[in-house]
Amino acid sequence: MMRIGRCSPTPRTFRIVAHSLLLGSISTLCILAASRAEAQTAANLSPVATPTDPAQLRPVERVPRDQFGVVGSFPLTMPDLESLVYPSASTAERQAVMEGLTFFTTPHVAAQGLGPAANQPFCLGCHENSVEAVRAPGTDKLVSTPSQVSRAARATPTNFNFVGFNPATGGGRPADNLDALTNTGKAAAFTVFTDIQPSTGTIDGLTTFSSNSTQHTRPSLPGCLPDPLPPFSEDTNLAAGVDPVTHLSPTGFRRAIGERSGPPYIGRGLIEAVTDDQIISNENEEKTPINTSIDVSDLFPECAGKECIAGRHNENTSNNAFVGGDPTMHVGRFGVRAGGPFMLQFVVGGVQGELGFTSPLNNSELVSFVNSKRAGCQSSVPSPQVPESTPISLRALLRLTAPPEFGPELLKVLNSPNPKTAGRPGTEEAIVRRGAELFGVDLVAFADREIQGRMPRGGDGLDDHAINQKDRMVNCAGCHMPVTQTGQLPTDTGTSHVNNVWAPLFSDLLLHQGPSIDGERIIPTSRLPVVAFRQRADGSIGPSFDLPRSLTDDGLPHQNSGIANGREFRTAPLMGIGRIGPPFLHDGRVYLSNLTQESTPASTVYSDARVNNGPLVVQSVDDALRAAIELHDLPEPDDKGRHVEGGGCPLPSAPPSALGGVRYPDGEADICPAYGSTIAKSNRGDARAVIARFRSLPPADQQAIVEFLKQL
Repeated sequence: MMRIGRCSPTPRTFRIVAHSLLLGSISTLCILAASRAEAQTAANLSPVATPTDPAQLRPVERVPRDQFGVVGSFPLTMPDLESLVYPSASTAERQAVMEGLTFFTTPHVAAQGLGPAANQPFCLGCHENSVEAVRAPGTDKLVSTPSQVSRAARATPTNFNFVGFNPATGGGRPADNLDALTNTGKAAAFTVFTDIQPSTGTIDGLTTFSSNSTQHTRPSLPGCLPDPLPPFSEDTNLAAGVDPVTHLSPTGFRRAIGERSGPPYIGRGLIEAVTDDQIISNENEEKTPINTSIDVSDLFPECAGKECIAGRHNENTSNNAFVGGDPTMHVGRFGVRAGGPFMLQFVVGGVQGELGFTSPLNNSELVSFVNSKRAGCQSSVPSPQVPESTPISLRALLRLTAPPEFGPELLKVLNSPNPKTAGRPGTEEAIVRRGAELFGVDLVAFADREIQGRMPRGGDGLDDHAINQKDRMVNCAGCHMPVTQTGQLPTDTGTSHVNNVWAPLFSDLLLHQGPSIDGERIIPTSRLPVVAFRQRADGSIGPSFDLPRSLTDDGLPHQNSGIANGREFRTAPLMGIGRIGPPFLHDGRVYLSNLTQESTPASTVYSDARVNNGPLVVQSVDDALRAAIELHDLPEPDDKGRHVEGGGCPLPSAPPSALGGVRYPDGEADICPAYGSTIAKSNRGDARAVIARFRSLPPADQQAIVEFLKQL
């Protein structure tokens, strides 16, 4: 047997050595390999789900809705798990997640080994929306205490003129000021950046400036500066200058910047337990024609009689994410671009990439070029600074975090003798039922799969995803598939709760193209905050921050992106959306904050059967859900007649126009392209036909879909 020094590698130990040459000496590697073998011999770092056992399929267990997410002050303790994990979790399972829960909810200090670069003092720092938005209308049913099931908070857009660079220090600025016009704005989102060569698709992760293409703005050590965004003058791709219109350098590169917001960690174990074959099957199903009674085929002839939806799966390995990862390509499912096949990739990445802690699974300190030679900016705590048991316990915590019970009206529908006729006309129960049907849900199939004891012996013969294949109506369910079967993860902490269940993910776990606006895609930073004056619910017209409509983001981190491009995002799971609430979308751009809802709330425009591009000011949960739906596509073609004051196409129409640092050479045609036009065919997203159907609905039906979402 080959020997390296005094260490005799098993095949697994050899992989650890092979993928860890940058971590230190061979002797150090042998010690790390031995310590991980002693500490976590049973931990499967890259578990692959095997096929479902149909005989064992059952509804997923859920936490009582009123109890879900209601926790005490941080750091959280064992009693708080009652509101977070599967009710039947054993004492041993609850004890296994305590190390992770304590780590997630305890503010850390430099003496513990925090690195010179960080985005938050603890994991919970990116999951505090529950504190931000509890006073807005409709939030009385939302969770008001922060934990891993909360989202990242946002109170305003981010102003990259201030976040990017601080001339006084040479570093950047954290987005922690409510003034988004002459200061940073306030958001817990973090910034990712790359250089991209559009002609070839080549991406330079700029790892000479930051080890993971992320701007770290909250360093843990007092001697450190926040990262600036890499200045063009020091970027070899851009140092020669860029064209002011194309933003391309002579080398063909341009800068791309985007934001990412922490999602709610609900039911991630269910996602982990979905098989690769199931996700690929979802992709194949989306290639077939659909049945819908709401026909918009005349608006989108390019879809050729089929749905415009064209999801595809992502693929990646895990060996580049952590020591001992799997070099085999697997179907991705984690992250906003489904770049991670395994949950542990994102756990290890967060511990190191966001907090700066090293571990045996990733023992490299983050590098910041602005801090590389600064005195007092080196961690004095030897690596690894946290044991491997910490990320393993964090994974167990996320794996065991259950979805909440459905809302009471939806439960009444699902428990009724015939869910398709539940509720007297005009009742909340009937409205929720109508919303589910418009969404595309087969309520009988959904009830059979989600309510214990409803599935007939031998099955019901209905669609496994609980989609109404006879009439998908709006067809939100085309991407947000209501139900997905899980397979069987290897025996480990928490897997018994997620194996062989009908999981209400409301996601196909596939990549889909979002709408793109050319002018906003090529600028070197995200569009700067823009104030729009829009009509509010009380009839007054006031200032608001306009929400960008482009969902293209080429700021791909160099790791865990797999094969996705800048227009593609994984369908967001909707589990718990009605209990947790906004912010919504990958960067949290649809926000609802008690700090700005009266002064400068978020806003956009919406359309329904009566109004074309009317003003939509986000001042309630309903507004936020409607805005998130609207932003799945570009605005309706502006008909100049069916919108009220403060509405219309949300940007100036006279070309060339510039707003928020963006030059729109074709003016309104870029923002509100006519259906059937060349730019509409190329720039509208996968959901264009779905959103056109939604816009064709009368207000009451649109509201019914919102009411249904609030029950999830």
